[in-house]
Amino acid sequence: MAGMDPRISLAPHMWDGQHELRWSIERIADEALDRAGVELDPRGYLIGIPDGDDALPVLVEPQRDAFDVTRLENLHPHFTSLFEERRARMCPSRTDDESTATWHPDHYLAALREGCRRDVMREALTRAATFADRVVHVGISIVVGDYRVFPVLAVLRDPASEVPRLRTTLADGLGVPGNFPEAVIDDVLRAASHELDRVHPGSLIGLDAGAVLRSAADTFINGCASRAGQKFPHGLRDACDAVSAQTYEGRASLGSVVLAPQGHPDVACEVTFEHDVPVGVPRSFRKALEMTGPGFELLCDGRTVYGIGRMLEGYAPATEEVFEIKVVGNGAWELWHADTPFLRVDNGEPSLPRDVIDVETFAHAVNRVFPDALSEHVDALWGMTQACVRQQHGTMLVVHPDARREGERLLPQAYTIEPTHLGAHAFDALTKIDGAVLVSPDGKCHAVGVILDGAATGTGDISRGARYNSAIRYLAGRGKGSMVIIVSEDGRVDILPHVARRVRRASVERAVAQLVRAADGTTDYEKFSRLDSRAAALEFYFDAEQCEAVNEARESVEQQRWAEERVRMQVVPIAPHPAMDDSYFISPGAEGPPAPPN
Repeated sequence: MAGMDPRISLAPHMWDGQHELRWSIERIADEALDRAGVELDPRGYLIGIPDGDDALPVLVEPQRDAFDVTRLENLHPHFTSLFEERRARMCPSRTDDESTATWHPDHYLAALREGCRRDVMREALTRAATFADRVVHVGISIVVGDYRVFPVLAVLRDPASEVPRLRTTLADGLGVPGNFPEAVIDDVLRAASHELDRVHPGSLIGLDAGAVLRSAADTFINGCASRAGQKFPHGLRDACDAVSAQTYEGRASLGSVVLAPQGHPDVACEVTFEHDVPVGVPRSFRKALEMTGPGFELLCDGRTVYGIGRMLEGYAPATEEVFEIKVVGNGAWELWHADTPFLRVDNGEPSLPRDVIDVETFAHAVNRVFPDALSEHVDALWGMTQACVRQQHGTMLVVHPDARREGERLLPQAYTIEPTHLGAHAFDALTKIDGAVLVSPDGKCHAVGVILDGAATGTGDISRGARYNSAIRYLAGRGKGSMVIIVSEDGRVDILPHVARRVRRASVERAVAQLVRAADGTTDYEKFSRLDSRAAALEFYFDAEQCEAVNEARESVEQQRWAEERVRMQVVPIAPHPAMDDSYFISPGAEGPPAPPN
């Protein structure tokens, strides 16, 4: 082609199998992030920088015109200059103090150098990117043949920015992830770098997403321990898993641990152990946890428990030096900083903490099920839900439009009472027994200890407990038209029936526009499939015009696929959902967590 830079290869090729590795990076990242609780639609790339022969072109796999490769040339001098700058700042001169220099051995300097390469490459890719809606993450580079290859993932900027993030990105000169999704991305890229380092790089097709999540949880919590002053931390995630699963004289684990260095000015140590308790000994750690209570927490430096005390109110969150580990139930714990939860682990499965339901979302769900409910009724039900969350045992509220008659129907599987608004002490006492609390939409209690009926319908969830599945069966039978609020022992809230979450109108419009553009003469079926999946998840919110545009885009691509490959998928036309209206859109400028997932 006339006018094309001869250094840009039309058929980029660094080694056989590069496409399979790039695709597998994208696949495992998508699966792991989805299980972590965030949808970032990761795109995978392999960036090849000539290593020693400047006559070679910069190569990108796949060649989707995602980057202007001319902006990726001649980066080696930038790698070196940044490394020299950081080494001078972070490492003492060997000639001045040889003994101090032993804190920075060769492997530390190698890690520092590689961190500089990644930072330079990330800045270069950000400038070279032809997209503006994504954030670039760069993995450890490996020399493969004539190229230094960087594995890269680009994720959606908006949903990534909605996840709380720690601002400190360096600890002892080395990079640390700002949140759990970043740790997941880093671990996928680390696995890709490990594969690149093989004699014959293959793919990550055999990598398990669960293993990635556990490794990422290690990476993130170790990064927090590094921020708290621990040198080369390790094993804290395993210790938290073990102590949360341990019982003490039959009691489930409950308590909290302050993660901070000894002597921190914002931590009051009221009891100091003469012999520290290693966190790697679960039985000793669990026994120490039994001594904690409100305002009286274990103090830990990341490797040992050195006392009992509390975090002072004067702590400045901007320092990001003190964290809190909350053991919230059997096998469940969370990592917090200030008032923000960053990580949750349930029976060894790490994820982002689910949003604690807010009053606006709760009111939206109540008004959907009970359109005539007044604001004071919503307030009463909200107060009862919050009272359930504060308890240390699970509870279920059943809101029925004819609670009086329903309570009588369920006799003798319930204790019916005179309709009344329960006070805090009465509510706490009456919910200690098994069974649900039956209330009317105005918040009056009609029965306690209610055992719900209902036949199995095949719509339950085997991964959930008895409360959740009994609510499913009840709503499918005689409980139709009511609402069930399920509060788990760890404070999680589920509302049944599920109400479609509220979304931003701009997000829906963007998904449709991207799909339509991708269908215009596309030959990149992989890209269209990704965008189509995103659009499918938002079909509930489409209006008639958007449904028509999506139908035409899908049909156009399938016709083209048939013409080129004699293969096509059946397209089922979509139509506007009859229940959809503008109340499902978040008002412009409105903030706050989304409603419960659909």
